[in-house]
Amino acid sequence: MRIAVVDDERPARSELVYLIRQCSPEAEITEAESSDRLMQLLDTEEFDVCFVDIDLGGANGTTLASMIKSKLPEAQIIFATAYREYAVKAFELGATDYLLKPFDLDRVKKTMGRLEERRVEAAGAREMAINKIMVNAGASFQVLDVADIVFIETEKRSCKIHTAKKAYLQNESLNYYETRLRNCRFFRIHKSYLVNLDYVLEMIPTYNSGYSLKMRYYEKDLLPIGRTQVKEFRQLFSR
Repeated sequence: MRIAVVDDERPARSELVYLIRQCSPEAEITEAESSDRLMQLLDTEEFDVCFVDIDLGGANGTTLASMIKSKLPEAQIIFATAYREYAVKAFELGATDYLLKPFDLDRVKKTMGRLEERRVEAAGAREMAINKIMVNAGASFQVLDVADIVFIETEKRSCKIHTAKKAYLQNESLNYYETRLRNCRFFRIHKSYLVNLDYVLEMIPTYNSGYSLKMRYYEKDLLPIGRTQVKEFRQLFSR
């Protein structure tokens, strides 16, 4: 799970990060001290969940939440603040939950549990695997067999879909394709890469105890595996 924690007060931000890690040790957490900093991060990164303070040194957290939703429609928003009176507004904006300062471990556990429930429910709603997908091929729209996709990578604010013979630049986020292809043997190995497991050839050790993947048809282009994804990725091949 990729999480952003946005709070202009470093002690509060650090405390929340610590509590989240107690509940979800595998989570990939990024901190931002302002709304401007988070929006900069969203130019290159994507998050499943954003914990947002209401008062960001004069900026309004509810406005930031709307901006996040415009860029990441699937992202879950959790308001984390000392102002109880904003609770109604938070849920009007579609927030998943609302945490009050000072933070409490048991309360954070409940929030993380709700996030996991939503993830399971979303997965359960996609019972039928998608075996075709339509892509913009420039002068026309082409229908691809999902099985022909080797991997998908982020390309600035878009995505590039790689098949054995051709690549297609698309105006969608990697989160979008991760959701669409969740039941089609695809796995998010990194914030920038989604791979078709049927094309994986080898997992190769790299510098600083990291790992990369060698994919069929793209043997020269090693794809990095995020450190938090290595364990789950290996388990996929041991079930």
